[in-house]
Amino acid sequence: MEILSLTTEGFRNLLNGKVEVHPRLNLIVGDNGQGKTNLLEALALVSGRPSFRTRELAEVRQPLAARAVVSVRLRDDAGDSRNDATLGFACAGGAREQHRDGKRVPRLAAARSLPAVFLTAQDLPRLSGPPAERRRALDRAALALKPEHARALLAYERARAAKTRLLSLGARFDAVELAVYETALAETGGLVAAHRRETRARLEEEIARHAEDLGSPFRNLSLDLVSDLPAEGAAPEMGAALAVLMRARKSDERRAQRCLVGPHRDDVVLRADGVPLASRASSGETRTFLLAWTLAEMSLLAGGGRAPILGFDDFDSEWDPRVLGAFAEALPGDGQVFLTSARPEAVRGLPLPAGAIYRMSAGRLSREGILGAGRSAERRVAAAGAGPA
Repeated sequence: MEILSLTTEGFRNLLNGKVEVHPRLNLIVGDNGQGKTNLLEALALVSGRPSFRTRELAEVRQPLAARAVVSVRLRDDAGDSRNDATLGFACAGGAREQHRDGKRVPRLAAARSLPAVFLTAQDLPRLSGPPAERRRALDRAALALKPEHARALLAYERARAAKTRLLSLGARFDAVELAVYETALAETGGLVAAHRRETRARLEEEIARHAEDLGSPFRNLSLDLVSDLPAEGAAPEMGAALAVLMRARKSDERRAQRCLVGPHRDDVVLRADGVPLASRASSGETRTFLLAWTLAEMSLLAGGGRAPILGFDDFDSEWDPRVLGAFAEALPGDGQVFLTSARPEAVRGLPLPAGAIYRMSAGRLSREGILGAGRSAERRVAAAGAGPA
């Protein structure tokens, strides 16, 4: 599906109201602090994604608003308006709710209704920063391939939190209760581990393919999963291996009062010729791989169907123009794109599809004009269709 319109109420600095958006390219321009990133955050939340700006969702609600609400009208893929849908996000306090056509749905259902990929400043240290963001990126890809990964991951984290709570009690914890949580950890951790291993191979293949498309000089790329558990195996084998590790580290975990083994410690390392790119690639080359990773995630989310929406914040800021052009050329032919920039001329010369330009000023989004297609692939199709004179 594609977004027809966006409505916000009490969200960040965005003015309450509705705006229609273009089905292909939406360039949102404006000075810093006007609300461009807030708009992309709203799209992320309504699509079931976590905020890429805060862990405290209460922060998205305007100070005097009872709640923050975001809704989008979605066009049916078959073009039948009777099957259009409304997807919504609401937050009162710190709790979130997702809705589809007025009925409350899980976040996973929202993500399936509106597949989306976002690239923001928070993603820039992905290759060299802490492992948590790389794990999240791998888990997003796993969700695209195996929707049941969400339930396994949530169950694992709940069991881990419960075990940590018991361990924090010191010698006073209930050993029988601890055994129950460790059984749950082994079962759900085995599922998480197996899903990640299956996904790693697919994601590695897609990143390598797109890195070549973007002109990266590095070859023999590998995406390695650094884990406490074996490199390969089905969920039962992974769960059994985790159970063995927990028994072996029992005394250490009781002293540390936390879980010391399991998928929550996984890391993902992108290498070229066996060397981590985080220690080998320049700043510009690292950004190229981040673009390749973004395209890879989009490819997996598409899954043979319609491409996901893309939200790219400050897309022209410090990016190599040549690589950015290759990235634009590599974008799927049917996806909806939201780009933000401080400069209206930012898309000039890039092979992007036709679209519309919007101005963001003090939280107000207004349409300023249209953007002509600059995409060479679309020009070639048009020329082929015209035939000889």
